[in-house]
Amino acid sequence: MPSAGARQLVDRAAGRPSLLSGLRAVLSHRELIRNLVLKDLKLKYRGSVLGFLWSIVNPLATVGVYTFAFNYVLNVPQPGFPFFLLVGLLAWTFFGNSAIMSTGAIVDNGSLIKAVRFPRLILPLATVLFNLAQYLLTIIVLLPLMLLVYRRPASLSLLLFPVFLLFQVALTVGVALILAAATAFFRDVRHFLELALSLLFWTTPIIYTFNQVPERLRPVLLWSPMTPFAVAYQHLFFYGDWPDAATWIGAAAYGIGVLLIGVHWFLSVEEQLLERI
Repeated sequence: MPSAGARQLVDRAAGRPSLLSGLRAVLSHRELIRNLVLKDLKLKYRGSVLGFLWSIVNPLATVGVYTFAFNYVLNVPQPGFPFFLLVGLLAWTFFGNSAIMSTGAIVDNGSLIKAVRFPRLILPLATVLFNLAQYLLTIIVLLPLMLLVYRRPASLSLLLFPVFLLFQVALTVGVALILAAATAFFRDVRHFLELALSLLFWTTPIIYTFNQVPERLRPVLLWSPMTPFAVAYQHLFFYGDWPDAATWIGAAAYGIGVLLIGVHWFLSVEEQLLERI
């Protein structure tokens, strides 16, 4: 006769995977997620002289290169262009790095997955939270400084930043779950992702404004999942006004929609991942 513990284990595995079951798994293993994120943060800066400052140096260097190229080589002057660029670039870096790192969340942790029983979705989720922590630390340091340097007063619209950030985190988690599971089945996903991110970057209004794009081509930009977020952050931080309804709808649709798709698909193939690594 099976023990109570065995019956409980069977009951957990039974039933159709759902967003609710995934949420329960995350909440029950929140301490493990925290330890994974802290471990990655410590490993990233261990032995480094500048430590966390590298997270600030890298985006600033990129902003400097783009500023020089667009303002002095291509002669496309725009007041406060470095600030405008930084707002979109930081958000893109969070998304892009999370996507790239998520491709190895499952396949590169085969020994851990085989040794310990835990919800696999924790691994890509921890990857996103690791990059989110760096993103928030960089914003806390850089954005107030840029507001002072370019003399842009903080407006009430900044209060909406956590809302759009929440939608972006939802989008990023959904993408990370899809990529982590897909890479376990098809290793070519990593190579395809490099091409896809390059395409998405240039179809996202980061180094140009959405209004600069010819009207007939704007629908193309809306297919880029990061477009509503880049536009929203530019309005909140650079222009100091409120995003329009289309930006709200796009951010919410991409965030909630991709998260639901990612969780559902990951949980549906979770039991097969062990056979693929």
